[in-house]
This record gives sequence, C-alpha cells and structure tokens, in this order.
Amino acid sequence: MAGKQQFTVEQVIAAIHQAQTPTGAGLVLKCAAETIRNYARRYPTVRDALLSERASLVDLAEMGFKNAIINKEPWALAFALKTLGKHLGYVERQEVTGADGKPMNIRWVDVEGDTD
Repeated sequence: MAGKQQFTVEQVIAAIHQAQTPTGAGLVLKCAAETIRNYARRYPTVRDALLSERASLVDLAEMGFKNAIINKEPWALAFALKTLGKHLGYVERQEVTGADGKPMNIRWVDVEGDTD
C-alpha cells in the first residue's frame, strides 16, 4: 500500500457492522466501496466481517422468503418447489421442437481455428 492508511482496521470493521455492505461502509467512512474491498483483501478480519454481514443479509432474505411462503404468495410457492422441492420431482421441463412440433435439425459447426 502506498502511503499511510486512511482508516484503521477497527474503523473499517465498525463501518461494516453498521452498514452491512462495502458500499454502505464506504458511505459511513466517506470513501469508495473499493477501499473497503481493498481492506478486505489485505486483512482477514475485515474479510470475515464482510462475510458475516453477508450471511446476516442472506438470513434476512430467507426469513422474508419464509414469510412469503406462509402468506401463500404464488411466486414463493413456485420458487420453493422448483428449488427446495426439486428432489421430489418439482422441476420444470422444457421441450424444444422444430416448427409445428416437427423434429429439429441440428448442425454442428467446428469453429476451432476460425479467425473470424
């Protein structure tokens, strides 16, 4: 790093805990989000703070998803079945055919060495 650090690791971690994301922490410290990401690359404790806050955000999203399922919101029910219920056979099947349901003709083209 060229020159003196603008913030202590403790300041960066406190900003991350306050704002949850690199962008938010950057706003708290009045610096760019990339500055926060640079600290995370250099210091494992900063990286761990970011990962912890990300996990908390995912937990919140999962709670919101659970509430949407409880409220029987169709998008949430469909998403849960297609992802969490996939092993039970809840999958979408896509069929691709040619015009009017006829078979498709597929032509393989080897482009290796092609300079276009």
